Amino acid sequence: MLAGLRGKSVVVTGGAGVIGSAVSRRLAAEGALVVVADLDADAASNAAELIGGDAIGVGVDVTTPLGAQASVDAAVQAFGKLDLYHANAGVECMVRTVADFDPADFHRVFGVNVLGAFLSAQAAVRQLSAQGNGGSILFTASIAALMGTGGMSIYNASKHAVQGLARCLALEVAGTGIRVNSLAPGVVESRMMDSLGAGLGALAGADGTTYKGRMQGAVPLGRYATPEEIAATAAWILSDEVPYLHNEFITVGGGIAPY
Repeated sequence: MLAGLRGKSVVVTGGAGVIGSAVSRRLAAEGALVVVADLDADAASNAAELIGGDAIGVGVDVTTPLGAQASVDAAVQAFGKLDLYHANAGVECMVRTVADFDPADFHRVFGVNVLGAFLSAQAAVRQLSAQGNGGSILFTASIAALMGTGGMSIYNASKHAVQGLARCLALEVAGTGIRVNSLAPGVVESRMMDSLGAGLGALAGADGTTYKGRMQGAVPLGRYATPEEIAATAAWILSDEVPYLHNEFITVGGGIAPY
């Protein structure tokens, strides 16, 4: 068992998604009190029901101040406090060149990935600061925050922005006992990666299956990550196993070196 998770109250946004649900399950298995927060209220409730125990599911829209605050309020109302917050909600972009990109998709992606992360962090840090007992905030960034990919300009730019937000927040709360870090998955078995792979394959003149094979070949470990592998790293970062881990960007990419 990881130290410092049992009895901790934690919010996971995008908690009904592939990575979010895996993180929620892992934290609950470690004894945490989990709020599965997702735009899809039914999916959030179903995910919490599958976890069982004290887990609860709530429908929130983190792209609004009220929605982000509601995710924090749910934890406080259910468990009397907030200890940990995983700002994980995110969406992929349409795969298009910059010249062909639809500005509406820019607003959609940045609305969830950047504004949603900002408002979530704002609500979380206010609550944690008011409690005065420290805590931990984790952002889901992406290995895309370290590189460029043709056809994915808006997604990559949004994840660059998330990492900039995390860096600034970490400096602002340094010394308060609140740790801030970012988790950067590489390619993960998920609906999102399938969608991006199909689009990137089409852009390269290949089908999604062929493109996935190329992507797997580019990963030194030779495969996509499982959601559970990402969740294990998220739980470790949030835990007390690494109390000195702050303002860090942790990649989980199977050996991909994007630098």
